Amino acid sequence: MKSKAKTVTIIIISLLVGIAIGIIEVQKTTFIKYPTNNSATKLQNILQLINERYVDKVNLDTLTDEAITSILSQLDPHSVYLTVAQVRKESENLNGNFEGIGIQFRIVEDTIVVIQPLKGGPSYKVGIMAGDRIVKINDSLWANKNIDNDNVLKLLKGKKGTKVKLSIKRNGLSKLLDFYVLRDVITTNSVDYFGMLNENTGYIKLNEFSASSANEVSKALYILRYDHGMTQLIFDLRGNGGGYLQEAVAIADEFLPKGDLIVFTKGRNGTKENKSFATSGGLFEKGKMIVLIDEVSASASEILAGALQDNDRATIAGRRTFGKGLVQEQILLTDSSAIRLTVSRYYTPSGRCIQRPYVSNDPEQYYADFITRYANMEKNADTISHVDSLLYKTKNGRTVYGGGGIEPDIDFPYHNYKRSESYSELLRFGLIYKFCFEYADKNRKDFTKYSNGKQFISQFNINSNLYNQFLMYAKNNNCTPRLSEKEIISVKTLIKSYIGQIIFDDETFYSIFLTMDEDVQKALTKF
Repeated sequence: MKSKAKTVTIIIISLLVGIAIGIIEVQKTTFIKYPTNNSATKLQNILQLINERYVDKVNLDTLTDEAITSILSQLDPHSVYLTVAQVRKESENLNGNFEGIGIQFRIVEDTIVVIQPLKGGPSYKVGIMAGDRIVKINDSLWANKNIDNDNVLKLLKGKKGTKVKLSIKRNGLSKLLDFYVLRDVITTNSVDYFGMLNENTGYIKLNEFSASSANEVSKALYILRYDHGMTQLIFDLRGNGGGYLQEAVAIADEFLPKGDLIVFTKGRNGTKENKSFATSGGLFEKGKMIVLIDEVSASASEILAGALQDNDRATIAGRRTFGKGLVQEQILLTDSSAIRLTVSRYYTPSGRCIQRPYVSNDPEQYYADFITRYANMEKNADTISHVDSLLYKTKNGRTVYGGGGIEPDIDFPYHNYKRSESYSELLRFGLIYKFCFEYADKNRKDFTKYSNGKQFISQFNINSNLYNQFLMYAKNNNCTPRLSEKEIISVKTLIKSYIGQIIFDDETFYSIFLTMDEDVQKALTKF
């Protein structure tokens, strides 16, 4: 139980780091010159004195970074300092592209394994294939080393036009294959998947609000509506921690009729009030719609969900969102580091600010409260006390509340999905995926009879022999699952979806996985 609690805590902290640093509402990036005043001079003089007279040598850059971080922590949980490396990484995430070799990879037993080369990308063009093991990078051995994703990304990313030499081990060949890959701009998508769940219902999964999100959503809506005849939609914001405010506004505009208020922001003392309204010509202004949210949906996700809820345009289903109602402006400093400074609060159309309470000088408590809430969701329903002063009305007069995230119209309590310890252990240690990767990798030739993912979905089934192989694999990895009939069905579905992803693509994965996604399946019954 202690190891389980430790694992859960690590996962939660990882999510919170994303919300605190990487997934922040950003209006714009500005450049600023430092003003000269007494306070600034005092701080500068202290750092200079330390650098010149302190008994031991100090790293002034590190000390300065820590001082800035400490100052910002006194303001609110979302005003933060970003190092040069963090600025670069966040810029890649939110701009929707980076420069690299174009592969999806995974580290398996300390070896970099290619899951899929990006079609049309640099690696795809030179002939790198799914299942290839990257043994050497620029003639340096990188197999059987203690490496992580960050190490690999640093090695494989680089400026467009630069070359990287990859020495690859391919199944069936005794010698390493050398490939020279010319790095290029790699486009990333914020829409993980879109497709039809049945003949009437479309589905869109959005993972963040990047610079390309509105265009990606518009394209998905157009295809679903005009090519597939979609009349109702499930829009999935679970796990989406936010991004650009303007992208949330643009996406909301696709669903709301002209004149509907989407969001408004207020700066210090209520000044600088900016309102955003829907325009005409949205791609899906009519038709039933359900928006899925969860405890990690934050910021821009809450703007979109709040706009659709307050205008009675969509039914919000799932679990209460994170509760981030502050807007940051990114200010680039002279050394290319940056601060993200809270400059305003945003409000949903009914007037709600959904920011969770916080103590200005205690950001740790802010996230500790969330960790406690997250950890208790398996045991009981998520509850929040309501204050009359935080009561608001939607366009049609329904009651909604501010002060603690977006509460769903239909609650899908997490504790209802509780699984056995055996099932949780399989997921926690990644045994299902690891088995699928090894099985698919060893039997790639057997899957060539399927011309595409659709044929695989319709013809491939998890028989008892394959399932028993999985049970033996789990046992050999110190896990003997004792699963219910429902859990066995879920494991078989996961095995099929993972194999489909490894052999084909993410579209194949989602097409299978969504049939066992309980939130999605429940949402389908609510139209």
